[in-house]
Amino acid sequence: MFNPKAIIFDFNRTLYNPDSGFLVEGALELLENLSKNFTLVLYSKDKSDRRKLISDLGIDSFFKEIIVVEEKNPEDIQKVAEKLGVKTSEIVLIGDRIKSEVLAGKKAGCKTIWLKKGKFSEEFPENKEQEPDAVISELLDVLLLIKKN
Repeated sequence: MFNPKAIIFDFNRTLYNPDSGFLVEGALELLENLSKNFTLVLYSKDKSDRRKLISDLGIDSFFKEIIVVEEKNPEDIQKVAEKLGVKTSEIVLIGDRIKSEVLAGKKAGCKTIWLKKGKFSEEFPENKEQEPDAVISELLDVLLLIKKN
């Protein structure tokens, strides 16, 4: 069970399904639930009109920060932690890619949850740095892992 001060969400294939053009099942319910007790951050790779898409989906208001980067890396996560006034060890990062979000989160010192579902579900850890702290197969399972203060 995790007891974070902040939660960082990957966007593509974690909260949003680019193949269907809709939020992943349970995403809205999860954001509504967690935003009551935690500081939420959205972490996304820079794609054309990404910020507009996030706004059009109506989820931007759930996030204290929306970070759009070229490549995901631990330095961005450390900057977010400083900005929020929390330690990286007090952050849980949730993503669907072992070699991207989980790796960056682990290197930054965060706890990580791998959403093992969809396109990258067969992308397994190759070393300790890629080992998630927890694995889920449905997004709403996050609620079983996060302890509300």
